[in-house]
Amino acid sequence: MKVSTEGRYRMRTQADRTSSKGNQNKWHRNGIWYKADGLGYEALAEILVSGLLQKTNIGYFVKYEYARIERDGMVFHGCRSADFMRPDDDKLVSVERLFQTFEGESAAKAILKYEETEDRIRYVVEKVEQFTGIRQFGDCLRKILTIDALFLNEDRHFHNLAVIRRQDGTYRECPVFDQGAALFSDVKGDYPLDLNLEACYKKIQAKPFAADFDRQLDACEALYRNIRVRMWFTMKDVEQIL
Repeated sequence: MKVSTEGRYRMRTQADRTSSKGNQNKWHRNGIWYKADGLGYEALAEILVSGLLQKTNIGYFVKYEYARIERDGMVFHGCRSADFMRPDDDKLVSVERLFQTFEGESAAKAILKYEETEDRIRYVVEKVEQFTGIRQFGDCLRKILTIDALFLNEDRHFHNLAVIRRQDGTYRECPVFDQGAALFSDVKGDYPLDLNLEACYKKIQAKPFAADFDRQLDACEALYRNIRVRMWFTMKDVEQIL
């Protein structure tokens, strides 16, 4: 694996920035975000997925690279990425926070009023566009759900679906980020290394609109047709990244 020689900083845990699975420590230093593995090979998943996304038309996504992280005299594996916030940005705002602020309820709870996956997606997209003024949020969501379906990212919750609020109160699109739960990376919990792939495939479930990856993606593609996601990577690209 190609590795960075930088990133050996002491970890400062921030519990409010962990994923919904709760074990990946993340922190910020000098314009760089660092994440340490907690459940398995999350960093490897981030590095591989973001590397392969360079051979797609996704366009706006976070690029991750390997980082060695030192904590209390011990070295951990992890990854790092450049901070994607711009000088005129204020903060990253999750879809969950938008719903809490403007609707007074959780996004996860709000979608339960709809039985059909397509209706859930349409509702969230319309609300986000209403809250933020961002147009074609459905196209952004289609890119994300395509990535999640292809790489089996099981942790796409409403806290890592987000937009960016600028200092003037307007909003802009956020790059695709947080694929650490892809590719059965949770080997300490749900997908131990001695569990065969067939069992892993049967066990994994999607989020946040339906438990089935294809169902989510098919529903989103039926609604939003302005973009067609194209990918042209091969196994050779995978081998070069690893």
